[in-house]
Amino acid sequence: MRGFPSIENTRSHDVARSAAESLGAFLAVCAVGVLAGLIAGHVRLHLGLPGHKALFVMAPVIAARLVFRSAAGATGGMLAAALASLATGGQVIGLSSHLPFAAVAGFVLDAAAGLAERWRLGVLWAIVLTGIAGAAANLVLLAERLLTPLFQWHAFLGLSGQGARLLSYAVFGLLAGLLGAGIAAVICRRRHGPDETTSVRP
Repeated sequence: MRGFPSIENTRSHDVARSAAESLGAFLAVCAVGVLAGLIAGHVRLHLGLPGHKALFVMAPVIAARLVFRSAAGATGGMLAAALASLATGGQVIGLSSHLPFAAVAGFVLDAAAGLAERWRLGVLWAIVLTGIAGAAANLVLLAERLLTPLFQWHAFLGLSGQGARLLSYAVFGLLAGLLGAGIAAVICRRRHGPDETTSVRP
């Protein structure tokens, strides 16, 4: 004989609510990704610094991923950003056939955020881990750029050529990761108080 109907109904309700919350969190991060993609795809700072768009697209996605705690949020957010940019003629990603690179970059960010949550890292260590993941994710986007037609090398900190491009992408990815995680920590602190900032748990 199966369990009492009231117990089964409660479990079904809990599962449905959990699924709805997960979907809502995922869509929220994707929405942030769309906005970030629209902004990053059309901002023209003329800095001549390769990879600096990570500050505009990756940092907001990272912050949203950590605040909403969507397991695949960064993957969806980065894809949403790339699609929004492509649809409006932006330059977050070079070609539609290169969208998997955006997904891989997002997966790297999701993996780091997931580790920080499972290990219940303190804020400082979570921010450091996310910064490292940001550098790795931006290097994935550099790999995509290398396959884009008319790709050009740029100088960075007095360096030029391939080494300069690698360093610039890594630095801006690191900064984007640190910035995104820092923003998330501030938001979580304001929402839940200082006790909640001992781990990445919004």
